Amino acid sequence: MRSSLLLATATLLALATARPAAAGELREPVMTLLSGVEDTPTASELQALGPAAGAELLEIATDPDVARSKRGRAVHALGWFPSDQTRGFLDQTLQSDDKYLARKAVRALATGWQDGALPALTPALQSDDVQLRIATVRALGDISSPKARALLDDRLAVETNGAVQDTIRKVLAQ
Repeated sequence: MRSSLLLATATLLALATARPAAAGELREPVMTLLSGVEDTPTASELQALGPAAGAELLEIATDPDVARSKRGRAVHALGWFPSDQTRGFLDQTLQSDDKYLARKAVRALATGWQDGALPALTPALQSDDVQLRIATVRALGDISSPKARALLDDRLAVETNGAVQDTIRKVLAQ
């Protein structure tokens, strides 16, 4: 399965470099890359398709007819294509009732905006959803800046959930 995905990726990369593609033209190659169950596409696999891959990921992420798992992988991958439009979508997704996609959005925000994402990520540390708090802690750990570390230290002092406390301690120990 992985070898056929690699072959498909190589073929898609050759096609993508032959001429610039617009969003829409990349739907099939991006969907193929998002099809992995265990292996999600890497930044380099998606970026090799060109900047239009980011627009296609945004289209997929917002398409209710696309399987939720693929939408989640698309949301996560948007961090590799930072733009104002992407940032607006991720901020909105983080504030939505869909906590699955919100968890993917925190990772994308941390990836694409680093310290610039801290104002959006800080409220997620106070969410009623424990899994969203854990995802936010891990995303802040990926930022690895003094400001992100300070947020984690502050949260540890008031966090009441044991799983979140343990995750904070693990991230701070790294």
